[in-house]
Amino acid sequence: MSRSPSETVWFVTGSSSGFGLCLVRQLLAAGYNVSGTLRKPDLLAELVTQYPDHLITPEVDVTKPEQTSAAVDATIAKWGRIDVLANNAGYGQGGMIEDVPMDEVRAVFETNVFGALETIRAVLPTMRAQRSGVILNLSSVVGLVSYRGSGFYAATKHALEAISESLSIELAGWGIKVSAIEPGPFRTDFAGRSYKWPSKRMSEYDELYQVAFDIYERMNGNQAGDPVRAAKLMIEVAESSNPPLRLPMGRFAYEETELYVESIESDRETWKDKLLATDYPESG
Repeated sequence: MSRSPSETVWFVTGSSSGFGLCLVRQLLAAGYNVSGTLRKPDLLAELVTQYPDHLITPEVDVTKPEQTSAAVDATIAKWGRIDVLANNAGYGQGGMIEDVPMDEVRAVFETNVFGALETIRAVLPTMRAQRSGVILNLSSVVGLVSYRGSGFYAATKHALEAISESLSIELAGWGIKVSAIEPGPFRTDFAGRSYKWPSKRMSEYDELYQVAFDIYERMNGNQAGDPVRAAKLMIEVAESSNPPLRLPMGRFAYEETELYVESIESDRETWKDKLLATDYPESG
């Protein structure tokens, strides 16, 4: 982007904690204008007092599209534009594929996928009219690589990856850029209160659950990733003339992505002749 921070407007969802709050703080310190949405605006009251001309905090539950639309309208009424959308609102859902209650599966999709999609659709008319904009979709390394006990959370991030990839092509003609942000473990509250476990669990999976609980207990508060550095990198990506489609942040995500690509290539090459042989002979 060629606009100065004081002329640039960010729309950040899920601003009350984690990456969202960290990003809002870094943006305000750098002089940007921020519409930070969250379910409880009082949580950012101190920041509003500190930056009254640069921060508004619309009340938004991303599963309620009417609130998202109202927040977009309030942002445009305040500053006349939206330059960057940071789609951050979401939460983790742990559990085994067989036993997570379906209403809890639907709930995490409502927030992580449909809430993000409603927000994207709400800001796009403005970005297309401007013929510019950046969309940062907060995905995860599990948007590419899924692990035991994280299948449904990973599925929501896989969906966000696909949406991001299609958007990057569909919106190119308007000069709108899209990046999927793929962090590994970062020192936010994600491994704590922002990660849910199923309300009912099958005893057959007790051993696997215990392994998962132990991992998250050890991880919480000890993650290698620094959310402040992550927020600064997201700002740099948004300001870039050629932002990456995917951004695996932190050593863990970087290395896991590399292993994932190698695994795909290995399967592809091992089965190459048989894979190619599934075409009609005359098509070759």
